[in-house]
Amino acid sequence: MSTATVVRRSLAGLVVVLLCLGAFCLLTGKLPYTGYIIHTGSMEPTIPTKSLVIVRKGAYHVGQPVSFVANGEVVTHRLVAINADGTITTKGDANETVDPWHPPASNIIGGVVAAPRQLGLVVYVLRQPRTVLGLLLLVVAVYLLWPEPRTDRLVKVQTSSA
Repeated sequence: MSTATVVRRSLAGLVVVLLCLGAFCLLTGKLPYTGYIIHTGSMEPTIPTKSLVIVRKGAYHVGQPVSFVANGEVVTHRLVAINADGTITTKGDANETVDPWHPPASNIIGGVVAAPRQLGLVVYVLRQPRTVLGLLLLVVAVYLLWPEPRTDRLVKVQTSSA
């Protein structure tokens, strides 16, 4: 195996390990960030449905989209105001009026720092046990069926000596 092949395979393996580690840290809460899938269009066009919002825990400001708990569910809307009584006023970008609920500011999880489009759909699919099992079986099948490199097809170059 050539040095270039070893380096390529090592780098590919490192990238896979880093992606898995990053996903693990994000999904288990080991970082100051967490992610939520957007299921409705209340924040469109800023954050379309099927996006994954990346939320920095505890860091937010008025005017920023934030994720918070309201009526037992996580909601992502724009923070309009922090009221004097300690509650918050929020509004979905696609909504005409502010939200009817006013949860306490302590219910804010954090501010949205990124919202990659369609990534929520990918995360949703990857969280399904059938998908994980299918991907695992696919990797095993490819590994078992991948042909070994043929060494009998190497051409020997002869040099003539004068």
